[in-house]
Amino acid sequence: MSGEGRLKSERSPEMTGEITSKADVLKNLYGKLKYSRIEKMRIVTGGEFERDPYSMAKDIGGEFGAGKIVVRSSSSNEDGMNTSNAGHYESVLGVDPGNPEEVMRAIREVLESYKCDLDDVTDEQVLIQTQVESISYSGVIFSRELKKNRPYYAITYDEDSTDAVTSGRGGKTVYILRNAHEDSLPEHWHALIRAMRELEGVFSDYPIDVEFAVDEKNAVIIFQVRPLAASIRAEKCSISDEEIFAAADRACQKYREIGDLLGEKNTILSDMAFWNPAEMIGENPHPLDYSLYREIITSSAWNQGLSYIGYKEVDGDLMYKLGNKPYISLRKSFLGLMPDDVDDRLEKKLLEYYNRKLIADPTAHDKIEFEIAFSEYDFATEDKLRKLETQGFTREEIQDLSDSLFNLTNNAICNFNRNRMKDLRALNGLRVHRENTRSNWLMAHNDVITLLQFFVQLIESIKHYGTPKFARQARLAFISKAISRSLVYRGLFTDKDIDDFMMSIYTVASEYDSDFQDLVDGRITRVTFDEKYGHLRSGTYDITCDTYAHREFDLSKGSAVARKQRQTIEQLKHTSLDMVKMLDALEDIGFYVELKEFVDFLRDSMEEREYFKFEFTKTLSLAIDILIDIGDKLGIAKEDMAYLEVTDIQLAVSQPAGEIKKNWLRIIEKNKKAFETDSMLIFPDVVYSPGQLGCIEVWEARPNFITSECVTGEVVLLENYENEDHEDIADVAGKIVVLPKADPGYDWIFAKGIKGFITKYGGVASHMAIRCAEFNIPAAIGCGDCIYSFVEKQICITLDCAKGKIMEGE
Repeated sequence: MSGEGRLKSERSPEMTGEITSKADVLKNLYGKLKYSRIEKMRIVTGGEFERDPYSMAKDIGGEFGAGKIVVRSSSSNEDGMNTSNAGHYESVLGVDPGNPEEVMRAIREVLESYKCDLDDVTDEQVLIQTQVESISYSGVIFSRELKKNRPYYAITYDEDSTDAVTSGRGGKTVYILRNAHEDSLPEHWHALIRAMRELEGVFSDYPIDVEFAVDEKNAVIIFQVRPLAASIRAEKCSISDEEIFAAADRACQKYREIGDLLGEKNTILSDMAFWNPAEMIGENPHPLDYSLYREIITSSAWNQGLSYIGYKEVDGDLMYKLGNKPYISLRKSFLGLMPDDVDDRLEKKLLEYYNRKLIADPTAHDKIEFEIAFSEYDFATEDKLRKLETQGFTREEIQDLSDSLFNLTNNAICNFNRNRMKDLRALNGLRVHRENTRSNWLMAHNDVITLLQFFVQLIESIKHYGTPKFARQARLAFISKAISRSLVYRGLFTDKDIDDFMMSIYTVASEYDSDFQDLVDGRITRVTFDEKYGHLRSGTYDITCDTYAHREFDLSKGSAVARKQRQTIEQLKHTSLDMVKMLDALEDIGFYVELKEFVDFLRDSMEEREYFKFEFTKTLSLAIDILIDIGDKLGIAKEDMAYLEVTDIQLAVSQPAGEIKKNWLRIIEKNKKAFETDSMLIFPDVVYSPGQLGCIEVWEARPNFITSECVTGEVVLLENYENEDHEDIADVAGKIVVLPKADPGYDWIFAKGIKGFITKYGGVASHMAIRCAEFNIPAAIGCGDCIYSFVEKQICITLDCAKGKIMEGE
């Protein structure tokens, strides 16, 4: 990503870098650019037009001849240093210059649009240009990224329309690091960046915003150049562009090192595959959040839980980090989801097939268990396996895989109760250790070393008794959900039947909803409520988030919607699937269990998943509370403690007590600086080549829609507020709640009677997807950057889960 390829644009003496009006800028550039062009143009003013509209229209027709023209706004109120008013005024495309009436109508429409802001349009300009034909794509390119003024070219483009981006109706996004070598870029961006750098040489005093098109011959046409007002107004960042470029180089090197470690030339990484870290700890977690998640789940527990029930053993970490962003290894995910008895030859073919399929459709990265990997046996498996015949797999290989998947799933169901009892005993061991530690912590005056030992022992207890068991129960719940959904595929049940079955499953989330309503109605005390739920945090791994026990709840706003929702769940609590149909299903699939055992597995596995997560997070929350206490004793705020890593804390146990604070402050300062620098980097959701770290394509994700309902409601962006007690969101009942990520700490929203739920991150089997299915709340989980950016700008939206659409509401 060196800057060797950056053009040293020669600034023509005839071209000035002064921004006046849109039309005057283009007139100044017309015919003088080497790497792009300006279409034939004419400028008219309101006064000139009104003196003799028809003659002017006829004159324009004679000047432009055949083809179409575009009549564009060029108001004095546009393209200033402090505001652009981009897209504020009308422009009319597809005007026939040979039709004077059509030309006059278009010019008048543009001038009339000025009058919403300007009383006198006599001296206001209107720009007429030849309309470009044979466009490959068009859009807008910024010389800097807008949100944080980062040194990336930000391109929003569309392949179907020349005004979809500027009108706000659509657009894809790509970010290109400003020092990226042009030759390293995909060919279709090479010409645009070269043209942009030439324009930057002309307008060198400030960042710019350029409207462009690229034709079928990869030639760049410039429609507009204006100051990038948002970037000009932005506060100067304390981190230099050079520091950010260096951080980007380090991320590239780290990616290559990960590939070497995994034995892959271009390893595939995803922020939402399998253990979805972007949902659980965010795309930019603090060092402590990341290291906690890694230590107790992705370092080994995830595979220990799975290998026990018949999946392959996989060595080493599942999660890696580029900059601050956590990623999951797809190779290890695919291996960890593969039956243990799949032989080496078939394993290799499957991995190659999975990789090809993922790269062909990166939007499937949060759905690998459903759309890419074969990880269990259900009523749709045989049909899916048949497709492998066209992918180079023999019938014998397909049959071997089918047998492996059947045996794994059949054994998981047959052994469910035995494994559950074993896991529950382990979970009880975790509970006993936690309560003993809590008592020792609260009842004695402990020094820092003792508290450090408490923390380390709790983390080890979670790793031994908690997360491997949770990982196993989570996998069993996934198998259960896949089987349940495949009943619809087989035509035995409807989507509503399965939705009602999901709602009938009474988990800890259902209990929370019930208990919260009891708290609101005065049937239980706050002390009782906190004993059960006080450990929850809106960020389960985030030390800076308060627990529920330390927050105030507004109990004056009991929700009628929430009460109605609770009544529905109570009515469905004992609803079961049609036993006659289930018997037919069991005989069809051939699992070696009795009908009751089969149905109990479908229900109980989902209940246990939520219970195991709930219990292990209690111990994690206590460990974080003790860490906060350590910080208090050392005089280090929890906001600073977030920059430590688990290993820093573990090593401190054997250090002299007097040295701990000094060592930690040094580490915090170093990590904070690195964190702030790495926070300025932009990363893709999926990485499978180093070039993607300098040219970041933002794919439009495919949300995971929950239920088949359609709702319209007001949008509430919870990321704008620190907690649920903010006056603007104290009552979210009847609204569509929107969040970037959503871990168990946000369970309180389900007690509020919300109308719908949308997240930026999350998979079909994620925590929040399960919660929404349980409460029959229409949801779009894992929308990705593009759709989320659209949603957060809306006041009201329509969420149509049946049709898989998110639209502006009315």
